[in-house]
Amino acid sequence: MVEEEEEQEQEKKKKKEKNRARKLYVAVGLGSVVVIAVGVFSFLYPYPLVWQGDFADNSGIPKSNLRIALVTDANFSDKGWGESSLDAAHYIEQKYNFSIALEDNVAIPDIDMTLRKYAESGYDLILAHGFQWGEPALQVGQTYPQTKIVVFTGLVESRNVASIFPQQQEGSFLLGALAGMMTNTSVIGFVGGEEYPNVLNIFEGYKQGAEWANDNITVIGTYLNDWDNPARGREAATSIIRQGADFMFHVADSSGQGVIQASDESGIYALGAVQDQNHLAPDTLLSSFVLDVDKAYDSVVKMVMNGNFTGNIFRPGIELQRGSDGQGIVYLAPFHGLESRVPESVQERLTKLTNEILQEKIGVPERLS
Repeated sequence: MVEEEEEQEQEKKKKKEKNRARKLYVAVGLGSVVVIAVGVFSFLYPYPLVWQGDFADNSGIPKSNLRIALVTDANFSDKGWGESSLDAAHYIEQKYNFSIALEDNVAIPDIDMTLRKYAESGYDLILAHGFQWGEPALQVGQTYPQTKIVVFTGLVESRNVASIFPQQQEGSFLLGALAGMMTNTSVIGFVGGEEYPNVLNIFEGYKQGAEWANDNITVIGTYLNDWDNPARGREAATSIIRQGADFMFHVADSSGQGVIQASDESGIYALGAVQDQNHLAPDTLLSSFVLDVDKAYDSVVKMVMNGNFTGNIFRPGIELQRGSDGQGIVYLAPFHGLESRVPESVQERLTKLTNEILQEKIGVPERLS
């Protein structure tokens, strides 16, 4: 009876906690085994704050014993989403002097098997990079309760499974506003890899930002259902450019390289995603929204080592720049050699808008469908 009453009390607490509005949370717990899966596209926080919630785990793991795997269905060579996870893994390895098991290009049907492989091998933390890893993580988490799994851009939670769902729509809102203020045709474009909730959310933020800046704006978007096909990305972008778009934004992994190429060939501006992609087209890629994945992963590892793992969905928002204090992990890349092409008035409005979002004077709601 006592145990039943305690369980009922815990369930009440959980329901109450879920009803609270969370905007800029970041907490990912720790436990004996954590897996982080990385998929196709702000949360942690913690230096020294640690957010604990419904399923806090107080069993820390010494650094010398911690085993981490990072898995993703993206490619580490995509110069965007997948590469950002690889760079973050290398950052963690160098900072803490241990090795992380790495596996990319995992086929979607093989996600469950891949998670089980690392859980069965005794990994403490699995970092799953990508939305598609969510449901399999819940299933594997039930079978291996001592393994902690964190799904980046996921929307799932349980006792040993947490998700980090960055408020990427705040970053894309800023890019949309930038495009809306600078367009000469009042037509801008978007190419997405697939209609995942997080990608839909990014596109919606982009549209909202453009409409905030320009009442006459037309936003043309399309989805490829293909993340690794630059030729299709180039073809889709070219079609939109022919309809008058003078800005192209992509969230399409390797396919996005084709979008950037088409924009460069047409002499219009491109906007990148997840990483600062200016080096791919220095003369035309104006900015990117960037995910501070190093900061996110570092926070997760600290939580696992300190025994502060929490099985919740965390939603970190924007930050002023990479590594800023606070909970945000989404920021805009600098203009690099293109700064002189951005009018001072536009730069001032963009800075003011960024601060207003940070101060919650302007809200950019999630739209997942």
